[in-house]
Amino acid sequence: MRSNYLTYICLLLIFTTLSGLAQDNVDSLLQDASKLIYDDPDKAIEIAQDVYQNSEISIKQKVNLLLTISTAYTSKRDYENSLKYVLEIEDLLPSINNDILKMNVINRIGAQYQDLKIYDKAIDYLDESLELIQKYPNQDSVQTYLGYNAILRGFIYREQMSCDIALKYFDKAIEAYKKTLQNPLMNANVSICYYNQGNCLLTLDKLTDAKSSFLQSIEYAKENNATSLIAFAQKGLAEVKTREGNYQESIELLQNALLTSENVGDLVLNRGLYYGLSNNYIALKDWEKYTEFRNKYLELQRETKGSERQSINQSLLKLTQTKAKEIEQLQKQNLPIQIVLLGGVLLSLFLLVREIITSEKRLKSLEKELKD
Repeated sequence: MRSNYLTYICLLLIFTTLSGLAQDNVDSLLQDASKLIYDDPDKAIEIAQDVYQNSEISIKQKVNLLLTISTAYTSKRDYENSLKYVLEIEDLLPSINNDILKMNVINRIGAQYQDLKIYDKAIDYLDESLELIQKYPNQDSVQTYLGYNAILRGFIYREQMSCDIALKYFDKAIEAYKKTLQNPLMNANVSICYYNQGNCLLTLDKLTDAKSSFLQSIEYAKENNATSLIAFAQKGLAEVKTREGNYQESIELLQNALLTSENVGDLVLNRGLYYGLSNNYIALKDWEKYTEFRNKYLELQRETKGSERQSINQSLLKLTQTKAKEIEQLQKQNLPIQIVLLGGVLLSLFLLVREIITSEKRLKSLEKELKD
């Protein structure tokens, strides 16, 4: 008996150790995939999908893997697949009891709706996440999520209001993210903030400030070797050069950005680079090069618009299904009340009819008595 007990304990210890190693391996692979989101999104998706097949992963790991896959698809501007995985995460929300994980997930769902330009829905999720963030007792540990929430609001308010308002949120995001740089991956987020800050400054025609923001964006992107972010910032710098009339310098920056990001496959980035090149070549009256890059730009524009339409249709279908479920639930909840009300109405009608019949009988009886 003692021998069997010892054997059981040994097996339990071996299983626990192997399980711990497996969990550590999942986290390690998840980190590897996260690092590749902007540089090699296809590889990031491949790693995360392979790990996701593991039946032993926790809810937290499952959510983080789905977030990685969704973000990688967003990096590729494949919104249809990105939305598919976000909706899977949305279905897991009731199973999430960890506040930090929950605020991250709700932020990311808001980001997806922001990408789809469904801004009211995005703000609803961002407000829900911000409430969790502000209530969390250890604020140092949630600055990442505060930064993400702020930059998303910057994107939305830039479209709905003005760059002056959006810049305030980009500043808040930069401030929050700079508190998280003990994690080297956060440099990419700071780079994104500076890039978008630079774009707003360009819109306001503040070229010197915009140039400074794009240079900052490049420096932080280099910390992670995030090639697509470097290319985006180079595109921004090229726009500054174009505004200054330095067309050849702008072309050199754009060509360099194309080389930097050739393995990324970001359709929106490439579309912007082709658009910039076509504008600079027409300014130099190089009609052959202008036509070449103009055609490339138009081709990618068709591709990205088609992808966005498919994603929006899928999102609207999901919203319709959600509303249908809510209506069905309300109908189920209200069914007993409806039955009682219907019963009351029928009873009232019955009593009314009976009263009418009784009254008529009384009236006839009175008429008869009067005749007699």
